[in-house]
Amino acid sequence: MKCDNIITLAGSKSILNRLLIISTYLDSKLKITNTSHASDIVTMKENISKLGLKISEKDKNLTIIPTGKSPRKNILNINDSGTAYRFLLARMCTKKDKLTKIKPSAQLKKRPIKPLVKILRSMGAKIEVFNSNISIIGTKLQGGTQDIPANLSSQFISALLLIAPDYEHDLILNLQGKIVSKSYIDMTIKIMRDFGITIDFTDDKILIKQGQKYQNPDKYIVEPDYSSACYLWALGAISEKNICIKGRIEDSLQPDSNFLKILMQIGARVEFEKNLSKVSKKFIKGSNFDMIDMPDQVPTLAILALFSDSKMVIENVSHLKYKESNRVKALVTNFKNLGVEIYYDKNNLRIHPLKKSPSKVTLFSHQDHRLALSFSLLKYKYSYLKVTDIDAIDKSFPEFRDLITRFGS
Repeated sequence: MKCDNIITLAGSKSILNRLLIISTYLDSKLKITNTSHASDIVTMKENISKLGLKISEKDKNLTIIPTGKSPRKNILNINDSGTAYRFLLARMCTKKDKLTKIKPSAQLKKRPIKPLVKILRSMGAKIEVFNSNISIIGTKLQGGTQDIPANLSSQFISALLLIAPDYEHDLILNLQGKIVSKSYIDMTIKIMRDFGITIDFTDDKILIKQGQKYQNPDKYIVEPDYSSACYLWALGAISEKNICIKGRIEDSLQPDSNFLKILMQIGARVEFEKNLSKVSKKFIKGSNFDMIDMPDQVPTLAILALFSDSKMVIENVSHLKYKESNRVKALVTNFKNLGVEIYYDKNNLRIHPLKKSPSKVTLFSHQDHRLALSFSLLKYKYSYLKVTDIDAIDKSFPEFRDLITRFGS
């Protein structure tokens, strides 16, 4: 397969957010290779710099240096970043005697945070919540055995894991209910192990022994963002362009790298050559897919379903109601406006392919970057469609607009 363009992507946002939290524990310089300018990462960098870290950036390298200076009071501005919201909330609970105030955006106020607050309080955290504004006085957390709902957000679990060096006792998390995005928990654990933390994760229980400290490897290379790659791979599957992306997929920590397996199953042409993954159009067949470990790519798969030869069933999607927007409702409403036959029942989406070109309508992305990116794929095919809040893509993939313009329609 000949490549129309070879694309080099910025570093994984998910990996970088975890690294940035871990860097707040280190007492020596950490160099991170292959950073990102996504607004979520900019937000996290700006906030951890308030905790006594000097951050410098050159080319695609990020250097984080501890200064030993940390103010007694901080106001954290986390914009619309759900990851920063959960991770920094937990981290600031451990900053002994420090006062932190967090003012979530209107969008974040709609996202669940109470289960995380409840567990942190049970471990001794001093958290006050008033009109969704959060005030924290840092203290020593107890750890211990905690039951946590695992069916809402894996970020709750990752937030509790990342602050492991601060617990006075062993931490045992009993994960209750069906675990959503388990692969993101696995990612957190793998990165923590890279920094010397020993963790035992079996079935629905996670154990971290007390008294461990992060060990600085001095340098950490971040793999390309395969969540971003999914939109380009999907573009290859529905267009006349051959999409080629650099990166060793087989070594990836990211669950969304498995989107290539879905593309192969539905009939897209997928090839691997040296350090490249290549995707081009062949055909798309309807099938059933359980997306409990790839929730961010449900909208992407929903767009592909419109071009399939038969009905597509996307299973285990109910937790998408608690993302940047209610993605289930947004997909159903927007697709119906397009004239698509779509149904949501029993935790599944059933989507029938387009029978003709869609009506000239506006697709509402509700300031949700995953919806804006996915709907942009449809606009690529039907240029007369309008997508709202297109700037939301800067949250995770600011380069996307230039890339899709480069490919043309």
